[in-house]
Amino acid sequence: MDQFMEYLSIAGSVLFVFIALGFCILSHEFGHFLAAKLMGLHIDAFSLGFRPIWRKKYKGVEYRIGWLPLGGYVELPQVDASDDVPKSADGTELPRATPKARIVTAVAGPLFNVISGLLLGCIVWAAGIPEATPRMREIEVLSVPENSPEYLAGLRKGDVIVKLNGEEFHDTWENFVKKVLFTINEITLEVKRNGKLHTITYKPAENPNAPGGEKIAYPFFKPLLPIKLYPEKNSIAAKAGIQAGDIVTAVNGKEISGAANFQYALAFSNGKPLTISLLRNGKTMDISVTPQAVPDTETRFLTGITMVKNDKNVAVSSVMAGGAAAEAGIKEGDILISIDGNAVNSPEDMSSYIAKKQDAPVKVSILRDGKTIDFTLTARRFTGYSIGVSLAAYNHPNPVELLVDTLDMSWKSLRGIATTVGNKLHLTENSSSLKPSHMSSTLGIGMVLYTSIRTSWSYGIYFVVVISFALAIFNLLPLPVLDGGHIFFGVLEWVTKKRIPSQIMKVISIIFVTLLILLTLYITFFDGKRLIRKISGNKPAVELKNAPKNP
Repeated sequence: MDQFMEYLSIAGSVLFVFIALGFCILSHEFGHFLAAKLMGLHIDAFSLGFRPIWRKKYKGVEYRIGWLPLGGYVELPQVDASDDVPKSADGTELPRATPKARIVTAVAGPLFNVISGLLLGCIVWAAGIPEATPRMREIEVLSVPENSPEYLAGLRKGDVIVKLNGEEFHDTWENFVKKVLFTINEITLEVKRNGKLHTITYKPAENPNAPGGEKIAYPFFKPLLPIKLYPEKNSIAAKAGIQAGDIVTAVNGKEISGAANFQYALAFSNGKPLTISLLRNGKTMDISVTPQAVPDTETRFLTGITMVKNDKNVAVSSVMAGGAAAEAGIKEGDILISIDGNAVNSPEDMSSYIAKKQDAPVKVSILRDGKTIDFTLTARRFTGYSIGVSLAAYNHPNPVELLVDTLDMSWKSLRGIATTVGNKLHLTENSSSLKPSHMSSTLGIGMVLYTSIRTSWSYGIYFVVVISFALAIFNLLPLPVLDGGHIFFGVLEWVTKKRIPSQIMKVISIIFVTLLILLTLYITFFDGKRLIRKISGNKPAVELKNAPKNP
């Protein structure tokens, strides 16, 4: 039954991807359709979906329904900016559209994307989206590899980052990372160490242990993320006196350094009372709670490590304090070679073998500092226990905030990619860690939508909003074949009172269509590699991924 429900969930998520992409494209084309009607332009066809299976002509417009639900399109022969005489689908000559009519029609598509995004954004505003980590004004460095650019520049374990590129912040870890990735040239960190301020400047480098195996300048250092609790109404935690925003510092006297460690502590309590040490408004306190078993929670056998697949091997990205792996002696950065003689080629190889062996001892071989070391590892039984708290706060951004954030992110992404290309062509000495391969094609967007809806329905809608806004922004770029190009040529004709010769327009269109197709193929290639990594298990694997959502 569980397997059937999982298949049903996957099918529903895939359906959501098609509907979401179709909605974004269809709202865009519907804007063009209404504006063309308003401006009196001839419309050959309006299609819902592609590859028509039904069509009907009404008042000169052929309405179609296609079997491929990936959006729609509008056939508008009069939006051509060349001096050719426009013709309808049946060959009838049509009057040339005025620049104003073409501009209004072109603007309407992106405008409707913005309007639909703002309307959907109201749902996100009301429901909220979970934040993966708390918002922080300071970030303590938990660890930093000695061969990393941050360490070589002077960053050390225990340093507290208070400014990024000269500015204070109040961000989640994910937003902090985005600011790092969007930085042009060097990154400057201002840190507190032993009561004194230090400035650390370094040039970012590609991190082979970046999430998802991406070749990006993800920070090499690891942050000490605070574990904030948000108790549910009338829950065990609420009755015990835990308040929203309380920070966990220890459980039963043992320091807790991450959400996964906290989940482990609850899971291995076996229903016995726990003493949770909390930080509230600068004061510490101890609260006793007794976790309760979560009904119908699958029993799992876990080692207490997270893994990441690099180009050549599987590395241990973190080891949870008090877990089986930590007690066996496995450390962060170890390279997994084999388990009971079976090669470990992906995180899934390790986790699936542990699931099969359960709590039977296994022999794990790792590579550390060029030497092979063997460990005997015994996974521990994991059964879900809860005290009725969420580890994530819910952010309620209003629709305008979402639009402004998407504009800001789009601008910084394009700026970073343009800087990288310009640097490669020796047009600028500035540098950026962003590359064209980091852009997303339709395949990449679909993957993001699939992952988001599997996280939560509000998160899925949030990404539909962002994609709708991004589609509007992209189409407004002043490039031929895009809406921005039609607007540009319309304004040019309005000013000069002349249309572009058809031969020149054809050459321009062919060049930019070819470039757009090549860029799309290039980006899709890298999205395909990301998809293959996910399917083959070559991605970060967290053994607690199926732990209870409300520990």
